[in-house]
Amino acid sequence: MDYYFIAYIFLCIVIGFTVSMRLFQSNRSVAGLITVIMFIFIFIFYGRRWFYNNSVVGQYAGNWPPIINTCPDYLLYFKRNGKDTCVDLLGVNRSGGLLRPWAKDDNPTNPPADDAKYFNYTYKAGMNPKDIQVLCDVAMQSGLTWEGITNGEHCTYNPPSVVLGPDSPTASSCPPSAPIYT
Repeated sequence: MDYYFIAYIFLCIVIGFTVSMRLFQSNRSVAGLITVIMFIFIFIFYGRRWFYNNSVVGQYAGNWPPIINTCPDYLLYFKRNGKDTCVDLLGVNRSGGLLRPWAKDDNPTNPPADDAKYFNYTYKAGMNPKDIQVLCDVAMQSGLTWEGITNGEHCTYNPPSVVLGPDSPTASSCPPSAPIYT
């Protein structure tokens, strides 16, 4: 959260309200109205100049989503015999995929033995793009979406861009031709 931007808005309101109210109370209504209009333009001008290019206000410079869920959308994480899996409690997989939803009488303390009720692929931080491609393919075969991996029709994973600094052991000896921003 950008506390400087919040402080700027608060300061603008206090200054604008105080000055214009003093003018209105001294029976200078036209001057008060002109002051209010002038303050609005000045505060918007400087607010856009100082805060518009800030990544907190109106732009997000990083990859989206910032965090990828462990399981596909609407599936719940379930640890089965020490292995990470996901289960469909809601029945979101209605497209004839490989995953079958849990029945209402299935109990997490005594989980069903049917392997088709478990999605055995989970995302772990730091996975390489090849492993994420496998997650995408399996999720699409199962008729599932997974924010940051697949929208159900295409793989949407966008690996984070890595900028190597001059001190990095794998950095090239050639300087970049233009500044690189991530």
